Amino acid sequence: MIQTNLTRISLSCLLLFGCSQTCDYELTEIHQAGTAVRTTARIDVTGMMCAQACGGKIKKELLEVQGVANAVIDFELDRDMNHAEVEFDPAQVQLDELVAAVTGIADGKLYGVEAVQLTHFAKAATFP
Repeated sequence: MIQTNLTRISLSCLLLFGCSQTCDYELTEIHQAGTAVRTTARIDVTGMMCAQACGGKIKKELLEVQGVANAVIDFELDRDMNHAEVEFDPAQVQLDELVAAVTGIADGKLYGVEAVQLTHFAKAATFP
């Protein structure tokens, strides 16, 4: 796969997405050629302590968001940052809704989002 565009922006989703709370995180967007048109988000999550309870709850909440096709939790016990891989339809769900699904668990007392990497895949023939 060919990476065609990489934009790294550190921002507040309050400014970009208009969420009701400040949710600062680093956003990276990548555009790649692929076999199908789709969008994925790798969401770096702080506060995860286990794959079953924490990871299971985060996955459940993400899958309940309208427009999410799949969610997978990548957790390792001694790793500094664990993450969720989410495939979604950006026409149905905005990034701030995915972040809110994670940070809203337990009234925002358990998990945070430090960074998000968005990857937009398009068929190779659609790239200039």
